[in-house]
Amino acid sequence: MSKTVFVDMGETLVSFIPKFHQPLYEFLVKKGYKVTEKQVFRAVSKQLGREHFPDPVLGGLSELNFREVLYELKISPKKCLLDQLKNLTLLSGHWELFDDVKPFLNELKKDGYKIIMITNATRSVYRIVDDLGLINYLDDIIASCDLGIMKPHPRIFRIAIEKYGNPIFHIGDIYEIDYVGALRAGINPLLLDRYNFYDDIKANKVKNLLQALKLIKNN
Repeated sequence: MSKTVFVDMGETLVSFIPKFHQPLYEFLVKKGYKVTEKQVFRAVSKQLGREHFPDPVLGGLSELNFREVLYELKISPKKCLLDQLKNLTLLSGHWELFDDVKPFLNELKKDGYKIIMITNATRSVYRIVDDLGLINYLDDIIASCDLGIMKPHPRIFRIAIEKYGNPIFHIGDIYEIDYVGALRAGINPLLLDRYNFYDDIKANKVKNLLQALKLIKNN
């Protein structure tokens, strides 16, 4: 039986404040567009899920294509609107752990599991895991900023498999990136749907990491 778990970072272990999609959601609401936070999250996630290689300037992440996101939201991508969106800051400089993270990680480590974090991130990933004490739990960090490829590309998962074997699950919060990417690499995916943004998607889902822990132990 595998004693390895792959896990995402952002919005899985680490809560960013604000979340990546929230500045766009708040901007559109202030402009009078009738959109929900779920709709904006899903539109952003679909666009990000189409990207496999990071922007060299951003160093680990791709630039969000606002035009495609607006199309997904059925909003006309007028030039004046796109020009304003160029100035929108999406990456947050404030982060904290979700309440269920340390109980989840402590229990896995106590039972002898290897925990491998697979993340689309800039070099700041190393500062974040150090700041939050995650470095004490993680056996390795597989990051897009080091490899030049991003989830959902199956190669980033296969690099982890080559080093640690197939995990019980890869746990992540974005269907188009974590779930689909893991499936492509032959890994059992587990979608962490903390905010019920994927209520219409039929997938192997949990609402929190303690539910994920039960599945891991019963696997």
